[in-house]
Parts: sequence; structure tokens; C-alpha cells
Amino acid sequence: MRRLLFALAIAFVIWGSTIPTASAANSTLVPCSKSPAFQARMKNAPDTYYFNKPFKAYAKYELCGSDGLPHLPLDRLDRATDVLAPIGLFLYVAGFIGWSGRSYLRATKSASDPEMKEIFIDLPLALQSITKAVLWPLLALQEFLSGDLTARDEEIPISPR
Repeated sequence: MRRLLFALAIAFVIWGSTIPTASAANSTLVPCSKSPAFQARMKNAPDTYYFNKPFKAYAKYELCGSDGLPHLPLDRLDRATDVLAPIGLFLYVAGFIGWSGRSYLRATKSASDPEMKEIFIDLPLALQSITKAVLWPLLALQEFLSGDLTARDEEIPISPR
């Protein structure tokens, strides 16, 4: 046990001393309206609505790099919500789909012909599973706290090898 702790301590010290500290300051991005590369891109773009409107918005609101392309820095909280909102929505939808399928399969397991209910979907049962899945974060928390979400150690099969 001491050897393991010593090895972990040595690994942590080596890892902590070799990785450079990341800088969170944005020193390379400038407002797009002041970027020469962005201005050149804007001048060479076709004169249509689909190019003019975005270029005007980028010049007014966004920061550009040395390549003249707009970037979305996450060093300010107001910009972080631009990324966190889609991530949160994606995780909610993915969890909703998974939870509704999980609850449907758990409900069909107790039926007389579970294999047939997996092939031919029982629509009332599926709609019930979908409506329950709207609150999947709360249901997952409830099942986790009650111990139903995870399997006990004695329920997990171990290979004889």
C-alpha cells in the first residue's frame, strides 16, 4: 500500500511540474471591426444578403483572430452561456431519449411476452414512458438515492477466468 501511495505521489509531482499553467487572458483576439484580415475577407466576399448581414454582425459583436475569422472566447461569463446553453440542451435531450427507452424496456420486462413488445412497440406504454422521461433528471436522482439506479456488487457477474 505504501508503494502505491509513493508511486502516486511521485506521479503527481512529476505531472504537476511538467505541465505549463494555462493562461486565461485573451491577448490574441481583437474586435473584428479592427482586424485587417477580417476587413479583407469582408471586402472580398460576394455582395449578397447572406454575406453582408453576417459580416456586419461579426464586425459589431465578435472578436477575430489573426486569421480574420470570428472566435467565441469563453473568458467572460456572458460568452460562456453561448456554449453552455446548447450543451445543457443536448444533455437533457440525450438523457430524455435514454430514460424513456430505459423505462420502456423495464416496463416490458414484466410483461408476458417482453421480446414481442420490443419488436412491436406497445404505443400506450411507450407514450407513458415518454411522458415520465420529461422529468428524467429528478427521476434519476431519486433512483440513485434509493439505490435502484446502480446494481449491487453481488448482482454483477464475474468471469471465472
